[in-house]
Amino acid sequence: MEQPTRPVVLMGACLVFWGALALAGCSGLGLGRVFEQPRVALQDAQVVALDLERADLRFGFQVENPNGVALPLSGIRYELLVNGGRLLEGTEDRRVDIAARGASRVELPVSVRYTDLADAWRSLRGRDRSGYEIRADFLFDVPLLGQVRVPVKEQGSLAWPSLPSR
Repeated sequence: MEQPTRPVVLMGACLVFWGALALAGCSGLGLGRVFEQPRVALQDAQVVALDLERADLRFGFQVENPNGVALPLSGIRYELLVNGGRLLEGTEDRRVDIAARGASRVELPVSVRYTDLADAWRSLRGRDRSGYEIRADFLFDVPLLGQVRVPVKEQGSLAWPSLPSR
């Protein structure tokens, strides 16, 4: 049996050394130091259109990325409650890149058909404002970690414009 040459042994030893050093470094860093979770906050919510069939709402979120690498927002899962009752839920699958150490406004458009409002309609009648709660999961595709979920839960009130007379 032939003995490995000295350069092959030396190269193998170097590879083992650097591999062990890399693993030790990664375990000592901890996930919190490598990746910091993005921050998401609701900026505003408004009724943008209203007719006899539906209401179009828009929720504006500020998304801050404290990391040194851009993060792609791959989607938003959401649930909307009005006056305490679940109104709708859905998914917005629109990709938005959030710049490294930057912030972006992300808008979530939602259309509510009045036929879907059966239970909530009684709570809206006669009011010019209504309480809402939006629960959302912002989904980021993070290199090496995969998909990271950032939950958001906000409450507020919406001003309802008056219905058209015809």
